[in-house]
Amino acid sequence: MKAAACLFVASLFLAGSKPLAAVEHPGVVPKDVECTSCHAAKLRGKSVHSVMASPCEVCHLTQTQGDMTMVSLSMPKQKICFACHQESVALRQHVPAAKGQCIDCHDPHSSERKMLLRVEAMVSQGK
Repeated sequence: MKAAACLFVASLFLAGSKPLAAVEHPGVVPKDVECTSCHAAKLRGKSVHSVMASPCEVCHLTQTQGDMTMVSLSMPKQKICFACHQESVALRQHVPAAKGQCIDCHDPHSSERKMLLRVEAMVSQGK
């Protein structure tokens, strides 16, 4: 799905919603900063998620208060992948996807493995 369409879908989820559980990000993050200026590793790997060409705000929200910035997902982690990826018959039969557990095995940014698989996922399957 094109980045603009993903932004539109994400905005539908965001309408009137509160930020989800957030993590503290060190310091104040200026509004126009490129996240990858510090998080360049998110763009490296044999497999890089196509959404990485889009603004980080497609998936993340930031809120700065005083000298602290909080970063959270723009929608529940169980739904975020399906904002852009359609739930096909195959995905509905893949138990982790059906439960919304995509990012337990797939890194949403980049990976050294095919299909954005996390190393931990490969190890737990004995591969």
